[in-house]
Amino acid sequence: MSAGSPNSAPFTEGSNVFNSSVRYDYAGPVAGKHKGTVFTKARVELVMSQKDSAVNESATHTYDALNRPERTFPSWPGKSVPGVKEPLRRVVDPKKIDENRQKSIQECKKVRGDYSGSGLECDEYPFASTKEGSTKGDNRFSVRLIDGPDNRKGGERLNEIYTLNRMLDGDPFYVKITN
Repeated sequence: MSAGSPNSAPFTEGSNVFNSSVRYDYAGPVAGKHKGTVFTKARVELVMSQKDSAVNESATHTYDALNRPERTFPSWPGKSVPGVKEPLRRVVDPKKIDENRQKSIQECKKVRGDYSGSGLECDEYPFASTKEGSTKGDNRFSVRLIDGPDNRKGGERLNEIYTLNRMLDGDPFYVKITN
């Protein structure tokens, strides 16, 4: 592709002249609104605080997975999980999300047995709605039983990030836990 003007000299400064860091799309409800614009080079972060009583168990689990993976399950020497230096990437396929969630629940049951009726839910990191979820096959994930309302509120916060930042399938984001 080339561009020119009868009043200017041809541009010869490189091949990336037509690249843009802005995306205009018509993605439908998966992105929150049907039409929108995104600055694709903006760093999207999910920020959660361990001092926020609504999500403190979710935040603590994620913090441990990112900073103290030896305290997480499954556990193995040298374990690391993505989300700080390596991005997580959103998944929108409901089947893939369910597969990630079911594998995580199986792992929770291996560690804790039957926890039904306890009010606890299986929290997974990286999240079931990411390509780095538990079915990726590299065992770089963590599961922990946490309070059910806390787990659901953490999921709501994640979905807010997806919607507010108009994230589509494969879009990257990072995680930051504060205290």
